Amino acid sequence: MHGSSTLTAPPLTAPSEGRCEDATIPVLVRWFGSWQISLRRRALSACELTRSYDRAAAGWSRTLDRLGVPDAYETMLRRVLSDDPWGGGRRRVLDCGVGTGAISCAFARVSPAPFALDAIDISPRMLERAGSRLRDYGVDATLRQGDVRTLPYDDGAFDLVMSAHVLEHLPDPSVALDEMVRVLKPGGLLVVCLTRRSPLGMYVHLKWRTHRVTPDQAETWLLGSGLENARCLPFDDRAVCRQLSLACVGRKPIEDSHKESAL
Repeated sequence: MHGSSTLTAPPLTAPSEGRCEDATIPVLVRWFGSWQISLRRRALSACELTRSYDRAAAGWSRTLDRLGVPDAYETMLRRVLSDDPWGGGRRRVLDCGVGTGAISCAFARVSPAPFALDAIDISPRMLERAGSRLRDYGVDATLRQGDVRTLPYDDGAFDLVMSAHVLEHLPDPSVALDEMVRVLKPGGLLVVCLTRRSPLGMYVHLKWRTHRVTPDQAETWLLGSGLENARCLPFDDRAVCRQLSLACVGRKPIEDSHKESAL
């Protein structure tokens, strides 16, 4: 295992309440000649998401294990690190929407070097579960409760930002993507996992009111946030989650650092 076996968890602070606006997520859009038929559904608010994930936290890891998600994350992350090898030194990693820690634990299994982990989630119950699992993996982690749309971290703080099945919950994923790119160092990587457009994806959509994303749409989201070389990666063929999820990775341009230094 990489990193320290000590988990530091500062007091959790509640995310900003904001207003529970009637934001919607598209379900179906069809054109019939000059007519457009659009079906949309109200998205879950931040407070509704918190309550829902708090209720689901106790059995969440078991559900992910049944779907083969941890092994699929590991296979995908091995490919990310193979395509974009890490240099020397201790790196900083951020997990946005850590849940019970599945993708962070998978990263601990494949990372070639020690790393320090920051993790944020809107659900305090999920954070409790994540803290326990990360301790078992000896990961040096700092947990924080908060909203990924207003990340409480400095600009350019992280070498790698991960987010598994968070963006599709948001009416406007670009808000959270912009925040993730803001806290990413120039040259750093962003890895996101999303619910894909599929029969299984429809089940998730009906239960959690999420976007269902195609590979082209995922790449467009990342490119629209200012990343370059956005590309989708396959999950393990043996995992059910291959039918449910897709992964997309992009790099923050190095040129950003030149622009900052010129200011």
